Amino acid sequence: MSFTTFITVFEIFIYKIIFLIKMTKNVLFVSAGDTTIFYENWLDKERLYDIVICYYGNEKNCRKYEKYSEYYFERKGSKMQNFYYLWNTNDILHKYENYFIVDDDIIIKTQEINELFGYMDEFNLWLLQPSFAKESKISHSITKQILNNKFRYVNFIEINAPLFSNYAITKCMEIYDEKLSGYGVDYLFLIHLGVEHEDKYMIVDKISCINPYSKVREIDLLENQKLRIQKWDNFKKKMNIKEYEHKVWKNIKE
Repeated sequence: MSFTTFITVFEIFIYKIIFLIKMTKNVLFVSAGDTTIFYENWLDKERLYDIVICYYGNEKNCRKYEKYSEYYFERKGSKMQNFYYLWNTNDILHKYENYFIVDDDIIIKTQEINELFGYMDEFNLWLLQPSFAKESKISHSITKQILNNKFRYVNFIEINAPLFSNYAITKCMEIYDEKLSGYGVDYLFLIHLGVEHEDKYMIVDKISCINPYSKVREIDLLENQKLRIQKWDNFKKKMNIKEYEHKVWKNIKE
């Protein structure tokens, strides 16, 4: 082997080592619109996750959020529709172990996201979410933060800030219908995974986020809520899906 060849092989080896060191098993996926400020909350230098961003706003070829991401693309659609599209057209997502698929207006700190990823492995979970602080818009009472509580094992995880294991998201992508923009998908996923499991789904009271109130939601510009609800009602009737009562299996105190 010549000296030049040796140097080339050595450089490739070093690049591979650097790549492996930089690899992370965690990814945050977000569909970002024109009014988001996610970059003020999720991008501290100590983050232990990659970021994949789909821009679904109205500016053409703006690439306005590309600099914040490990992978970036542009596509009209809701968060789950865009995740499903990328899942089925690109291998980039398949290498991860944990997936935080979060709405672009959720207010949560980088270190808190790191901790959520850590709980997935510590407790061998399929799904978890942060609880919602009292100033949040609350759609399901079970998701509201309980003070002086640490965790709750539950049978429901809301779709606006879920964190999936690779096993769970793989199973959910098998059943997801891209006609559904988000409404009702949380029930679909949990029913498919099995709502009877008492140790696989967790709401983290120790970490809360803010789901802000908004007069105009960008998702409504894509598809209004009435239509989203109608699509879910038609789908659940066709698939004989019944929404179920939320339960807390077990509380873990501080």
